[in-house]
Amino acid sequence: MTVIDSLVPTALGEELKTKPTQLIQDWGGTTFFKRGELSEVILNRANFKPGELTILKGFNEITDISLENTHVNEQDLSTLANLPKLEWLNLYQTKISKKGAQILSLSKSIQLLPLGESGLSDEALLHLSKMQQLTYLGLRGNSITDSSASHLSKLINLEGLYLGETKIGNRTVKSISKLSKLNNLWLHDLPITDEAVSHLTKLTELKEVHIYATNISAQGAKILQKSLPRCRVIHEIFPK
Repeated sequence: MTVIDSLVPTALGEELKTKPTQLIQDWGGTTFFKRGELSEVILNRANFKPGELTILKGFNEITDISLENTHVNEQDLSTLANLPKLEWLNLYQTKISKKGAQILSLSKSIQLLPLGESGLSDEALLHLSKMQQLTYLGLRGNSITDSSASHLSKLINLEGLYLGETKIGNRTVKSISKLSKLNNLWLHDLPITDEAVSHLTKLTELKEVHIYATNISAQGAKILQKSLPRCRVIHEIFPK
């Protein structure tokens, strides 16, 4: 084998890596590299077609992907779930079916998962509850109910949980009061009442909790603030 022949595989490998990054740019996306390896992909509102994210297969150093308001299918989600170092996956306003949630749950690396306004159901949460490595789960604006309470309580490593603008109530608050690592919690625009306060006081690691636009009274908010003096309680009764 000549010296030139020995260089062919390397050149080919570089070409295969260059093509996906060029496609991402053509779609209106942005790429970032660390030590010469693709590490972050931003494709918010990008115009790729469902199934085209298979171009990311083999990019095993990717840690962050943002896909806000895009169209992905099960094949795309399978590609993402198989990226071994993917830690942050933003799917805000990107529709995720029950099957899609099941596929995502196969990932053992994703830790931060914003899924606000993604059309998630209680059945989808059953699958996501298997992702016990999650430290943040964003569920804002999804039609999930108290039927998801037992699923959420399984996510024992959560530090941040966004439940604002969903359909959950006091039952879910009681269930998530077992999540001892929670330090940021969004419960605004919910029908929760003062009954939830006694459950929230158990979350002693809370640093910030949003309970505005709820049925928690001024007295309830004051009790919560007194019980958790190191926590910032965001409620109409307290000045910003």
